Amino acid sequence: MLDRIELIAETAWHHEGDFKFMNKLVEELINNSKADYIKFHLTIDLEEYIDKRYGLFKTLKSWMFSPEQWAKILDMTLNSKKKIMLLLNDRKAIDFGMKYNPRLVEIHSVCLNDLHLLMKLKDSISKDQKIVLGIGGSDLYEIENAVEVLKHDKIVLMFGFQNYPTKYEDINLNKIRKIRQLYPNFEYGYADHTAWNEENNVLICLLGTATGMNYLEKHITLSPGKKRCDWQAAINVEMFNEIANKIEILNSINGDGKLKLNDGEQAYSVFGPMKKAAVLNTDIKKGEVLNISMIDFKRTEDFTDCSQLDVIKMMGLSASEDLMKYTVILKKHFK
Repeated sequence: MLDRIELIAETAWHHEGDFKFMNKLVEELINNSKADYIKFHLTIDLEEYIDKRYGLFKTLKSWMFSPEQWAKILDMTLNSKKKIMLLLNDRKAIDFGMKYNPRLVEIHSVCLNDLHLLMKLKDSISKDQKIVLGIGGSDLYEIENAVEVLKHDKIVLMFGFQNYPTKYEDINLNKIRKIRQLYPNFEYGYADHTAWNEENNVLICLLGTATGMNYLEKHITLSPGKKRCDWQAAINVEMFNEIANKIEILNSINGDGKLKLNDGEQAYSVFGPMKKAAVLNTDIKKGEVLNISMIDFKRTEDFTDCSQLDVIKMMGLSASEDLMKYTVILKKHFK
């Protein structure tokens, strides 16, 4: 599991086939963003992804990059400090994209149970790579089936759906919490599609991420509010970095998850000045047996090496010396 929340900058089809625009967007993300990952929608065989008779086909066809163009974009990203995340829309895209050894590989929710795509990915993925399953708009049966087909140890369930822009009333954090309980060994992500000009954009991202997400994904643009594909939810790098700064605070708050008391908790839990210590309410002679009626629990100025539970376990032990009333009990006092 990750020890910090990682941020994903989503490019999607925002380029609309303009390679210069895409190149400039990726350069901006590489040089100026606090993104951990840059995400690309990789489509090589459009006819596998979408029916030629579907009205969107001609538009997406005109937006397609060649494998050579994709190679330039991916090579540029690999040569930076950013990691690559690939959303793979067809089997040729899997063959092409897996050559770049992406850390995260996603199957979009629209393809969640495309058996051809799942089996191809299953045969192509390494045990060290993570499969991200977009589950927006998917019921539990769909999720369970995809998980069962893939049988992969490292799965990330990515919440969030694209009704552009997402109304925060539809996010349903309580549902997200319930699904997380069903798959405690998975990692989780939140793909936020809040409107770019929603005044609570940053707050909504933080609240969604704070439900136990390992990843936060946001659409990125060079010109917020300018109409092009996915523009409704696309924010600029400045807002992305503002979110990243606040996510670092969230990372600090989350901590390491270890059940052992940390330094701050140990300082707070000192017995005597902080937590109540066991104090004798009567004089005790050497050899006398300790019982619960002989002690009270009080906060004191004196420190003790005995917790309240330690003292309870000492019942029936004999005093190793004479002890006066109001003595704060130490481990050496009874044996």
